[in-house]
Amino acid sequence: MPMNEETKKAVLEAVKTAIITELRGLEIYRAAAEKATDPAAKQMFLALAEEEKEHKEFLEKNFRSLLETGEWSVPATPENLGGLDHPPIITKEFLERVRGGDFEMAIVSAGVELERAAIEYYAKQAKESPDEETRKVFEFLSKWEESHLRQLDELQSHLRDQYFADRGFSPM
Repeated sequence: MPMNEETKKAVLEAVKTAIITELRGLEIYRAAAEKATDPAAKQMFLALAEEEKEHKEFLEKNFRSLLETGEWSVPATPENLGGLDHPPIITKEFLERVRGGDFEMAIVSAGVELERAAIEYYAKQAKESPDEETRKVFEFLSKWEESHLRQLDELQSHLRDQYFADRGFSPM
C-alpha cells in the first residue's frame, strides 16, 4: 500500500540523507585506494568503496520507487537484503599482510567516524520511522554499517599497535 504524502515526504528526506552518507563513504574509500601504497590496504579500501557503492545504489533504486509510487521497490526482507551482505573484508590473513602508514591510519580513523555517524543516523531514522517497512530498511542499514565499524575498529587497533611497535615502543 502506498504511503500517504506526509509519510512519503519524510521518508524521501531520510533516504536523501542516507544516499549522501553512502556517497561520502564511497568517495573517501575510493580516494584512499588511489593513494594507498600498501597493496593490502589498497584492496581493502577498494572493497569498502564497492560496498558503499552497493548501499548507495540500493538506496537510489528505492528512492526512485518511493518518489514514483510511494512504496519501497526492494522490501526489507531477508531474501532481498541478504544478497547485500559480504564476507568480512578484514580477516586474520589480511591483518597479517597489511602494513599501514600514517595515511592509512588516518583514513581508517575517518572511516570509523563515518561508520559511527551512519549507524547513529540509521538507528535514529529507524526509531522515528513513520511506517514498518521504512523502520526495517533503516534497521538493516544500521546493522550493515555496524559490521563495517567492527572491522574498521579491529583494523584501527591493529594499525595503532603496529605503528608503536615499528617505532620501538613497548605496550604500556
